[in-house]
Amino acid sequence: MNTIFDFQFTRDLITEMADLEKAFKYSLQPWWDSINSYVNDLKNDLTWTILPLVVMSIYKYVGHNRQFCITMSNIFRYCYLAHRIHALVKDDEEGQQHDRQLQFNILIGDYISGYILKALVDIQADSQVNNFAVMIAEVNEGMVIGQKLNGNCTEVIQKTRVPFYATAFLTAAQLAGYDAQTSSLYQKMGFHLGMSLELGQVGLIKAAVDHFRQCQAMFMQINQRNYRPNSNLEKALNDLDSYFCHQGAYMAI
Repeated sequence: MNTIFDFQFTRDLITEMADLEKAFKYSLQPWWDSINSYVNDLKNDLTWTILPLVVMSIYKYVGHNRQFCITMSNIFRYCYLAHRIHALVKDDEEGQQHDRQLQFNILIGDYISGYILKALVDIQADSQVNNFAVMIAEVNEGMVIGQKLNGNCTEVIQKTRVPFYATAFLTAAQLAGYDAQTSSLYQKMGFHLGMSLELGQVGLIKAAVDHFRQCQAMFMQINQRNYRPNSNLEKALNDLDSYFCHQGAYMAI
């Protein structure tokens, strides 16, 4: 296994991903021709590729039906796309041109953000709007830390990418009816999984393994209460374990 794009669990979800892609393109009509260039720019982006698979895995794990899992996976994909489009907007010091492209970047990012709210209402998940607002605020804070405050790589990743994973696990648990304490445990598990995935991809293996071990421990605790053999989530963790073993991470620590 060379990269975390090679995970077995991603191949197990190939049918769902095909349906997700169809729904994603359909939902963004009539803007797809314009948005497609932004999507193409993300084809090598880890978070863009693996986030919907992680969302689908945790939503399936807690018992949501297939269509709901696909819809929520796409909602998180919309969130990440809007974030990446808004990130293209720079300030004057960075040479931002005040032209039609700038205006379009702002408008299309705002359009997708508005669509997210509509999608949550349509599937009766509007109870999660506050969680999404908190997530977006944290991501925006991370952009400031990265661009203006010279934050280090780990800090920027934690703020700009990992909130998507943590919020996915939190919302999955809350929408499944879990109590606050259990939902918080899911959120922490998502945080540590996100950190391990993102740090592993940029080569910070030792830090990634530390987060992965914490994620594993939380999963064992959760899985005792909600035992689901051969779940996609369990397969994802097994894949990540194999990835780190391949990297020699366990022996190095």
